Amino acid sequence: MGPPVLGGTTKDKDAASSSPAEIADPAPVAESKPNRLAWRMAMAMLLLLTISNTTWTFREQLLENPTINAWVNQGGDLQPGQNELLKDPQQIQLISRDMHTHPTHSGILVLSLTFVNLAQSNQAFPDLEVTLLDITNQPVARRRLQPGDYLRPGVDTETGLAADVYLPVLLELGDPGEQAVGFEIRFL
Repeated sequence: MGPPVLGGTTKDKDAASSSPAEIADPAPVAESKPNRLAWRMAMAMLLLLTISNTTWTFREQLLENPTINAWVNQGGDLQPGQNELLKDPQQIQLISRDMHTHPTHSGILVLSLTFVNLAQSNQAFPDLEVTLLDITNQPVARRRLQPGDYLRPGVDTETGLAADVYLPVLLELGDPGEQAVGFEIRFL
């Protein structure tokens, strides 16, 4: 006879005394379709998360592969810039801006602006697009400036714009005349 079963009935005692071969396995529980779907979706999400994490961890080694590097370069604004710096113009915020005529030279406008990198890490210096507007907000003149055009000489562009650093910029532009009454600045 097998070990006693506490709180069991006589029927339970008889079952406990039977040999293991005589005890039938409980019927297998059929897995429902929604349950299977949930597991498949969870596995797919874990797979995507693993791929993303691996890609981010080994991004420098992956970018050394010419095929992968060419594919990333076709990816748009969030692609790594030169020297693996992030280039995300959406994370650049314009803090102040002012444009006025030059105090001593005629035909020249002085543009002063300050912007900050809100990203969590250094990123490539953005290109600036300055557009002069007429009274109906139509472009009168537009100029795209590379970092070398607006940074003072000697600034190391290799390290990029550090996070939370305010960068003042002072530019002199040709004055297109009285038709220009406003301006806008975009980061590219």
